[in-house]
Amino acid sequence: MPNASSILNGVKNFFLVIVFGIDDRATHVTDDDLSSFSDEQESDGAPVEKKSPLGYEVTHTAAFYLILQGVIGTGIFATPASILKSMGSVGATYILWIVGFLVTLCLIFMYIEYVTYFRRRSGGDVVYLEQAYPKPQFLVPVSYAAVTVILSFATSSASAFATYVFKAADYEPTNWESRGLSVAPLILAAVITGINTKFAMRLNSLLGFAKIVFIFFIAFSGFAALSGTTKAPKNHDIFKNTWEGTTTDGNSISNAIMKVVFAYGGTGYAFGVVAETNPKNTIKTFKYFVPATLFVIFLLYILCVTAYYAGIQDIKTIKSSGSLVAAVYFEKIFETQAAVRAMCAFVAISAFGHLLTVYISHSRALRECGRQGVLPFPRLWTSVKPWGTPLFPILVTLIVNLIVLLAPPPGDAYNFIVDLGSYSGYIFNLLLVIGIFKLRKDRKSKGLGFREFKCPTPLLVIVFLWALFILVMAFVPPKGTLIGSDVSFFYATYPLTTFGLFALCLIYYAVWSQVLPRVGNYQYRINEYSLPNGEVGHTVVKVKNGELEKWDAEHKLIKGLHGGFDDELETEVRLVEKELSNHSASSYSSAEKKEGNTTTHVR
Repeated sequence: MPNASSILNGVKNFFLVIVFGIDDRATHVTDDDLSSFSDEQESDGAPVEKKSPLGYEVTHTAAFYLILQGVIGTGIFATPASILKSMGSVGATYILWIVGFLVTLCLIFMYIEYVTYFRRRSGGDVVYLEQAYPKPQFLVPVSYAAVTVILSFATSSASAFATYVFKAADYEPTNWESRGLSVAPLILAAVITGINTKFAMRLNSLLGFAKIVFIFFIAFSGFAALSGTTKAPKNHDIFKNTWEGTTTDGNSISNAIMKVVFAYGGTGYAFGVVAETNPKNTIKTFKYFVPATLFVIFLLYILCVTAYYAGIQDIKTIKSSGSLVAAVYFEKIFETQAAVRAMCAFVAISAFGHLLTVYISHSRALRECGRQGVLPFPRLWTSVKPWGTPLFPILVTLIVNLIVLLAPPPGDAYNFIVDLGSYSGYIFNLLLVIGIFKLRKDRKSKGLGFREFKCPTPLLVIVFLWALFILVMAFVPPKGTLIGSDVSFFYATYPLTTFGLFALCLIYYAVWSQVLPRVGNYQYRINEYSLPNGEVGHTVVKVKNGELEKWDAEHKLIKGLHGGFDDELETEVRLVEKELSNHSASSYSSAEKKEGNTTTHVR
């Protein structure tokens, strides 16, 4: 029988895994692990880093909390009342929460198929778009990098943090006081994620665990309200005639759908750290743990919404509560201001946890943009000095957020900028769906099948139609007016501006890739560089037309070789098929190992 010491150690380890996401076995990666679980990068793009310079701190539990923190920010505490107001009936809102879960699950399955192909690349969307759209060369990386850098903000979480802290303190702030406090979580999250990834991950897991406890507390208090053991109204009329008042107005339904999409948004954050999972656990983590996490979130949402209905009871009160539905619920249940303040404090903590996840994931996406070579100072974006973190991308994220938070006046300008960021994400989702079909076709032409997971095609169609619906609905005018619901000017300004931003990216790309090389009499080539901590990336160099033949001859060994190949056997096959040189595949493999800090790829 196990002794007391072993039992205590077991309890301790279980606690560390569940609460902090600590699992030393999962974070220990050997050379055998790295060689046994390879990538299958098929097209031009940033090179695969053999060993992640950011470490391997993403365990199963850490991935669970990344999804949880990414999805559950402030949405479930703020949106249920406005969704009920838009839909008109309790039954209709449950349908929307279920549909939102199913569509988001389909989106996750699409991401999982991408992971099976590119399991050694972090960054999420930027990597998958880069691989799905290799031609025209640099077009997607340039567009994504520009849009991502410009719109890399998470000010809604920072603002929510300040709002709920002031509510917890029972203080009515001015606009600038609110903005001033919003700066604090932005800077604190940047410092934590910039100094130590391990600590950031563990703090993120701890806050995620606290968030689960808090939501379960709401759920169980809701059950108590249903049983009549709280101070809440003891009639349950709200659950009678649950379909009464259901709206048929298309604009109202679309507004409710957008709010549900917002509440389920954030599932992509965990896919931003794929390369930081133990290679032997990567597929298991994303194939099983991520969908399971979304199901847990769905259950938490249903429990939380049911608690609101059971505790408040009056449908008119819920509709009029707006973003303060959680506060109204606590006031009804406990009838004390202390309970409301405690609730506000927990929601502020939830907002900060979401902000941590945003910094962790978004910095990886920006780092990948830098590794592609399309941003200025690529080595600065790629480097993980001095603390093994993507410090420069984190700093850029902080600066952009501070500008968005402090520069525009409150109200219209701020809401407009936030809408811009959301809308561009739906465009990239649409491109990702199309991209998975392109990748499948390309792999089939090369005699390659699926790996560990294939997303069923009907699910991809659902994701495509959902994204298309959201993009189109932005152009549907509000009832009886052309003024936006959250701004005082033309309702479709933000989608038009978003498409305008993409158009500017296309114009810039055309000038940079076509006009300037012709005028300057040069062509682009790619240098692959490595840094002391194992970081690898690309820089784009200009080679004069008169020097191209000599330049290409000097680098003929790897002429035409895609920068991201990480499967040694497939690389050798392609070398033979393309007759890149007179070297054998085995001699290429040995030459590759002798390469110095800079390798040049001909494009």
